[in-house]
This record gives sequence, structure tokens and C-alpha cells, in this order.
Amino acid sequence: MSAATTTWPWFVRFDERAATAHRKPEIPPATVQLGLRIGLQALEDLLAGHHRVGPVLCCVTHQQVLVPVPAQTADRWHAPQSVCSRLMRCANAAVGSGCHRLWLSPDRDGDPTTDSGALHHAYLSRRQRPAGRARAPWGSLRPLETPAAGGSCAC
Repeated sequence: MSAATTTWPWFVRFDERAATAHRKPEIPPATVQLGLRIGLQALEDLLAGHHRVGPVLCCVTHQQVLVPVPAQTADRWHAPQSVCSRLMRCANAAVGSGCHRLWLSPDRDGDPTTDSGALHHAYLSRRQRPAGRARAPWGSLRPLETPAAGGSCAC
């Protein structure tokens, strides 16, 4: 598994207090759960495009990023390998497994939620991009050897 990296300057909080700061009591936001690496890349694409990005909760235990989005997003989010729900927890976490989480925020006084339409587009765009480098095949890194002309293969 490769590590998630970011080039954007984020404000970091190592506690749950930020959870109440981004919620409006009358309409709690929904939460989009993405893989940590692709999720951070999609969020950086949004920031580079000057889209609205709120605080996000990163779970380093389960390699997930939880992105608060407007409440009505849960009914219309249909992106592969992601989840949108009203809960602020890792959907793939086993009962009793501890999450090690931290909050990242692009600025101190930003928006409480992330633009869900722009996030959906950025996430799908990131999924469709080819990998940065070719993967090495399993086994030997030498080219496949072929028998010499006229030789027999005892396969």
C-alpha cells in the first residue's frame, strides 16, 4: 500500500472537537468516505480549482478520508468504491476496531462542508487517470526468456 501524500498546507487537529465545529444543529451534513490517497488527491484538485473545501477527517488506521458534504448528498451520491452516509465513521471498520483519526482543514475559517458536486467530479476524474508509473510484474524483473532456435522446451 502506498502512502498518501499532500502538497497543500493543511491545518491539523488531533481531537474530535472539530466535529462539532463543522456541524449545523438544524441540518447535520452527510459524509463521503473515500480512500485516503485518492481522496486527498481529489481534495487538492478542488483547492487548486478554488472550490469550497471544508474540514475533513482522516482515519490512518483504515486509510480513509471522511468528507462532510451537504445533507442532501447522501441520496444522490453514486460513485464507485466510495460511501456516502449520515454517519461520521469508517464504514468498513470492524466492530471494536479503533480508529486513529485527525482533522485536516485547508484554512482556519473555511466552509463547514465541501462542495459535493465538485468532489464527485474530482473523485471520478482521479479514478480515471492512469497510474503515474507502470507496475512491475510479479516474479522476476528480467524479460521472459525464450528457447533458442531449434531447441526443445521441456515444459
